Amino acid sequence: MNRISRRLTFQFVAQLVLFILVMALGALILLVYIGLQTEKHAAQNPEGLPGLGAFRSSFAVKGGQPVVDAGWASALPERGGWLQIVSPEGRVLASSAAPADVPGQYAPGELFAYWKKELPFPYALTVNRVEKDSTTYVVVYGEKRKAEQALQQALPAFDGRALSPAGEQALRQQQASLHIYDADGRLLHTFGEGQALRPEASLGDMLGSASASGKTEAEEAVHFDPATRQTWIVRTSDGMAAEAGEGIDRIISNAFLAYFIGLAAFILLLSYVYGVRFGRPFRAMLEFIEQLASGNYAQPPRTGKGKSRGSGNRLRKPKGTFRLFREVNESLEGLRLELARSEQLRNRLEQTREEWITGVSHDLKTPLSSISGYAHVLESAPYSWSGEELQTIGRTLREKSDFMSELIEDLSLTYRLKNNALPLDRKPSDVNEVVRRAVVAFMNDPQAASYAITFSPSSSPVTYPIDRKWFTRIVDNMISNAIKHNPAQTAIDIAVKGEPGQGFSVTIRDNGAGMDPRTLDRLFDRYYRGTNTEETTSGSGLGMTIAKQLTLAHGGDIAVRSELGEGTEIVLRFGGA
Repeated sequence: MNRISRRLTFQFVAQLVLFILVMALGALILLVYIGLQTEKHAAQNPEGLPGLGAFRSSFAVKGGQPVVDAGWASALPERGGWLQIVSPEGRVLASSAAPADVPGQYAPGELFAYWKKELPFPYALTVNRVEKDSTTYVVVYGEKRKAEQALQQALPAFDGRALSPAGEQALRQQQASLHIYDADGRLLHTFGEGQALRPEASLGDMLGSASASGKTEAEEAVHFDPATRQTWIVRTSDGMAAEAGEGIDRIISNAFLAYFIGLAAFILLLSYVYGVRFGRPFRAMLEFIEQLASGNYAQPPRTGKGKSRGSGNRLRKPKGTFRLFREVNESLEGLRLELARSEQLRNRLEQTREEWITGVSHDLKTPLSSISGYAHVLESAPYSWSGEELQTIGRTLREKSDFMSELIEDLSLTYRLKNNALPLDRKPSDVNEVVRRAVVAFMNDPQAASYAITFSPSSSPVTYPIDRKWFTRIVDNMISNAIKHNPAQTAIDIAVKGEPGQGFSVTIRDNGAGMDPRTLDRLFDRYYRGTNTEETTSGSGLGMTIAKQLTLAHGGDIAVRSELGEGTEIVLRFGGA
């Protein structure tokens, strides 16, 4: 999957690089366009001051003293502006057209406060720092505030009902509007290009409007006439009087709008292309997964090239973007094969379970038939039974009932082990002694008398935490299985061997009939009974399953080696205590 990650990373990085390149190219085109349009707009602006903003060209340094450029000096009066060259300490070194009310010396922070409108100042300021000959100069350009100029020109031009043409011309020149309110705050007159602030105005409205105008490039001037108790509000606009396509703000806004529209269109196109490229293999894989979920584990159907449902062919022979996910396709194919094998195994397991149920039913039916037969005889036959006959009947009934109880107990035990519901009381124990007692019990059993059973303990003591009852059950099942499935005179050897640092092992070895590969492969299946089991052999087919589950519960594992005619060797290995 690391290869998929690398390929996808490359694809998305390439996509990101392409996107960044397109953005950069678009931004470059945008900046070039804005620059060209700005120069064109400045050239067409009759009121534009040549070089305004390029303050470096506004003066020169001669003999260590700044001198205002002649071009700037001649253009300042026409615009109604003035210029000062100030040292970093606040001393005015040179000036041109500066009014008398402009300071010739600025205290630290004073110029900054005027510039940021934190202190009242009758002029709008533009301030810039210029480096020349390793010396820092501050260039201050000022103009009379447009709103104040328009207000001063409009006051004498109003006759109480109308504004004279000269007054209206003054408002247009300053791109300003005039609103006159009576003593109750009702709007009386509106002049200029702007709209009324409100049909009615209060002190709070005026204060809020003035505060808002300080945050933009618009200006406001307020005049109160004590005689008429009228309030005059003159407001300049930061663009409301410009026609469409005129003004640098409109140029910039239109350029950015076009840029973002183009960028959005490119993003949509790129998203569509990548959506289609990556969507097709995902759709093919999802169809394959749906096929597997429905239980169909066959190969995906082959369809002709170019058809919409060509997922099967592409999953086997990936092309284009399908190559990005070839490991996923291979994993899905592996999953299909594994599911197919699991389905076959489940069917085989189901068949084996049915066979096991049939065998268990037969094992239960045989003792039940004996018990039922003796019960009918005892119930109906008018016969006087001797003590020996009653003892024989009782022994038979007990043996059959014991067999049934053992079978039921094995069934319960195997499912408890399967669900980890069997508690083990594991305590450090002498393994040699536990195994020896289990072997001695078989040696003393008359049914095992015809088998040569031997025990070889470990040469060194072996102590391991075990549950003595269930560990003994492991050894019993292993020896019992060797007896059941081998002819008389078979030698069965049980050996315990200590393995330093690795715990110990218990080996059960016989020289009997051995097992064929099929029996060996299914030796520990829960529902399997060996094919070489004789018909008369009793048992549930759970002994080896229980032994393996108990071994695993004790932290061990089982290894089996067997060949037909060569015998069988089973090795139980347990980790260190």
